[in-house]
Amino acid sequence: MPKRNDHLLTLLTNAPWWVSIVLSGLVYVSLTNLAPHFLGQDSIALEALADASRSIAIYPTLILLLPAPFSLLKRYTAKKRLLKTATQQHLHQMHWLEFEALVGEFYKQKGFNVSQSLNHAPDGGVDIELRKAGELQLVQCKHWKARKVGVKVLRELYGVMLDRHANKMIVVTSGDFTSDAIKFTSTKQFELINGGQLLSMIEETKPKAAGKTANIQQKAIAPICPRCESTLVLRTAKQGKHNGKSFYGCTRFPQCRYIKQNQNNKCSSSNL
Repeated sequence: MPKRNDHLLTLLTNAPWWVSIVLSGLVYVSLTNLAPHFLGQDSIALEALADASRSIAIYPTLILLLPAPFSLLKRYTAKKRLLKTATQQHLHQMHWLEFEALVGEFYKQKGFNVSQSLNHAPDGGVDIELRKAGELQLVQCKHWKARKVGVKVLRELYGVMLDRHANKMIVVTSGDFTSDAIKFTSTKQFELINGGQLLSMIEETKPKAAGKTANIQQKAIAPICPRCESTLVLRTAKQGKHNGKSFYGCTRFPQCRYIKQNQNNKCSSSNL
């Protein structure tokens, strides 16, 4: 397994945006207040160090603030990509880094604490670490369009899972798995997710368009005029023997005078 060498600023870019702000605030307070306090003023040298600490405090503070907007942008882009992904073609058109980000965002939506590997090399080991309820799950992403993920890859990942003492190894591919690979993992703590399954899982995380659904349902149950195929609306008779009773009238009235009885009334369908 490749050795991880994650730079602090890159780590902060992958962390929630507020982590950079909190850390920069702590550094600023430490350099302007805590460090001078502990250094004291017992000597000219220590007093000079205290002054220097106050003077340079702004620089590391600003540097640590830099990842915050990038973190916000990255999360926004990942959420947008998750909402837009709906077909196999969408998966295939992604860069492999975008595919990994998509998978990471999916698990964030599912409530996992997600840590993505910063060893940006395709298929270079575990891509994502998931933590939830004290358990560690490892995720390996395979953005393979043409070939299937075979048993050799899964044997290597099984060794990684044992070495990391992980509870589960999840392998996500934009394509599919060979039959030997599926058979190999059947008795092990593996979860195999192919492209079709991933799309179905992503669809479940998307917000339901309640208003749109309700509107469609309303249109589906609204009565239709058999004469002009316009929608019928509920109205109340103002005069005549049916005064005060409700009925369905055509929205194209007076061009179309078709009416239909309301089931709660006793009048029959007719023309005005």
